[in-house]
Amino acid sequence: MAAGYRKEYLQKLEGGGRLYESQIMAIILGNACGGKDMSAFADALLGRFPSVQSVLTADIAELTEVDGVTQNIAVYLKALGLALRQSQKTEAFIRNTEECFSLVCSRFTGGDNESAELYFVNRSGKVTDVKRYTSGKADRVDMQANDVFSVISSRKPYGLYFAHNHINCSAAPSRDDDAVTVKIATACSMCGVKFLDHCIISSTGDKFSYFLSGRLEKLLNK
Repeated sequence: MAAGYRKEYLQKLEGGGRLYESQIMAIILGNACGGKDMSAFADALLGRFPSVQSVLTADIAELTEVDGVTQNIAVYLKALGLALRQSQKTEAFIRNTEECFSLVCSRFTGGDNESAELYFVNRSGKVTDVKRYTSGKADRVDMQANDVFSVISSRKPYGLYFAHNHINCSAAPSRDDDAVTVKIATACSMCGVKFLDHCIISSTGDKFSYFLSGRLEKLLNK
């Protein structure tokens, strides 16, 4: 996309000005193609489909029927459409451990690396923020205690759920899992935040809840 062309659209985006469907389509395609001027392809797509929305909900085979639209571009448009539909779903809520597992499974299933997430919730259970940690490894997550404390103290939610995944093993907690649970619970206590549960899911389909198992209470009583 030429510099002047990009600047014109950027000014409209930042200034709240109106962008026509062909201009929106050109921006989307330009991002998929390294910033090239894709206005001709945008016009071609809108000559085949009645709107940007219909482009983003079209099948990949239908998109590649348009001259110049490669499979890579079609996949990009399809993924963008799916992301937009996902964003229109009801906001996430965690009001109990089962709802936490439901959210965790949707975010972690299929992953190759161990990751951990903090879910910040308000009094009604609405997830107001998420903080993810990962090391890119299958057997550990890099979490520094001072960073966890800083995040909790700065965001100050009503309550917090912690979750992480195990790769190619059961969801049974390890000593390291116990240690990080105590650290997070301590940080929550110092910040006046309710620590609600630590949930573990495994790539084998196994699940473990510190709260439901009673392990959380035992650790904190120590």
